[in-house]
Amino acid sequence: MLLLRRFIFRAFRWALYIALIVSAIIVFQQLVHYKEYNVTGTIVMNLYTPADGLFATHVTWNDIEEDMQRELGTVALFGPNKTAKNIGDGNGFMSRIVLIDPDWQHKDKQLPDKFIVKIVTQLAVQQLYAVVSEENKTDNPFDGPEFKAALEFHQKRLHNAEVTVYNHLLKLPEGKIPLAKVYYMKKFSESNPVKGYIIMEYLDDIKPIHIYQNITPDNVKQILRAKAVMEATSLRFTPDERKEFTEKPFSELFAEFFKKEAIDNMMKMFREFQDGKLVEQVAQMEKITPDLVDLAWADQLADEMGMQRVLCHGDLWSMNILWRQKGDDVTMAALIDFQTAHMGCPANDLVRIFSACLSGKDRRNCWEELTEEFYSYLKEEVCGTKMPYTLEQLKESCRRFFPLGAFIIIPMIGPLFDLLCKNPDEEQRQRYLDAVMEKTECLLDDMLYFHERNMRLRKGKDSV
Repeated sequence: MLLLRRFIFRAFRWALYIALIVSAIIVFQQLVHYKEYNVTGTIVMNLYTPADGLFATHVTWNDIEEDMQRELGTVALFGPNKTAKNIGDGNGFMSRIVLIDPDWQHKDKQLPDKFIVKIVTQLAVQQLYAVVSEENKTDNPFDGPEFKAALEFHQKRLHNAEVTVYNHLLKLPEGKIPLAKVYYMKKFSESNPVKGYIIMEYLDDIKPIHIYQNITPDNVKQILRAKAVMEATSLRFTPDERKEFTEKPFSELFAEFFKKEAIDNMMKMFREFQDGKLVEQVAQMEKITPDLVDLAWADQLADEMGMQRVLCHGDLWSMNILWRQKGDDVTMAALIDFQTAHMGCPANDLVRIFSACLSGKDRRNCWEELTEEFYSYLKEEVCGTKMPYTLEQLKESCRRFFPLGAFIIIPMIGPLFDLLCKNPDEEQRQRYLDAVMEKTECLLDDMLYFHERNMRLRKGKDSV
């Protein structure tokens, strides 16, 4: 049940990603083709047609049992009372998140009582939009074969990127970075076109922290320590290993989301949030939107600053971290969801962490101090070898990226609050709403400030 709440966030995030991927249809429709066979008894080899595996995917009980036997070195079998529960139904769009209770028989060693299987599929999103289209009496824009094929291309690439990240991080000494234990991972390939999945540890006693909640600057330091380990690890990548990750995350993932029609819809939703309390700021934001959404510039920020590209998480904020309650505080249990990992500018992650996780007041007061703290962590991890960039380059990259980074975060806050905060305690809900409004207003004001500042720099009217 606790893990289920974590996956609610992914519904919104992947709803955005669905829009992004439409732009790839034209590019990939000539490259990606799948033949569907209507012969009775023939399984269609794609991710968007129901198959005969777990929850209509291609991954079967036999696949999971054989993988676990091999990886755990056991001859124990799954029992007659084995169960599989889809704990992400209606919430995780791009995958089935399945909680497995294997009912082990003939155990010959200590084995996990439960574990998670994350299976890449399109079925959840297709079901969702079929319902939405029916309720709204509209055509389903995501039902065409070309869209499905293009979406599948991206799903596979994102999944393989996540597996690659895990392969690197799992080589580190245990405890170096908080991760859920991974039992087995299977990438997509030409010889394996439909079975992409990760089998991992089931972590209980997890506390979700949503975007309408804030964490303290001290809590953020736990995230920064993990990010420092990721970056330092990437400095040891070979040229071929670096090529496994994209260097154009913004152009590839956000292009369609920032088309005019999508931005207009986003602004309309934002203007209406809380009865129009943010209308004036939104009007100012609309004026600078054409400058904000320079995605090619964002992809090249590290190069512009003279910084060495490093491995970035790409979606680093509190909901992609598993937290555990520790008295009145929280501690980081595991860093998750590496699908959007890329080689880029560290500001991509830092601005996202500071914007999404901290109150507006704490972000303003502490961002430079936290950046300095992160830099000290990175120095420790790099172990005396050449740093990939200077502290001042890092701070300046954060200032330059802040308008776009905030622009990506801001539209999510209100809708996620409305979607997730169903607390019957009106006093508690009001506290969350106050936190949302404070965070959002500060982000808007600072986005406008840094945008104006950065435009003066570009025009040569100011110097750094």
